Amino acid sequence: MQDPVDEGLTRLAAMPVPRALDGVEASVFESIAENARSRHTSLLVGRWSVGTALVLGLIGGAAPIGHGAPAQASIPIGIDGALAPSTLLLGQ
Repeated sequence: MQDPVDEGLTRLAAMPVPRALDGVEASVFESIAENARSRHTSLLVGRWSVGTALVLGLIGGAAPIGHGAPAQASIPIGIDGALAPSTLLLGQ
């Protein structure tokens, strides 16, 4: 006694293979190869980006800086910063 699943699989095995499936393997393998090439390209671009950023950071960090005036504290509200609650609580 066979159940309906076994009967369906037996009928499916007896059916001829559709012609549309002839080139499926070749297209799948080509797609895999194309994805591998694009992954390699994106890794190469990423490595070049990181390398360029590191070189620019090293050059920018090694550049001499002129000694300017110290930055002034900005007071957004327009009141004296010495009277701000945060400085009064710290006793400054």
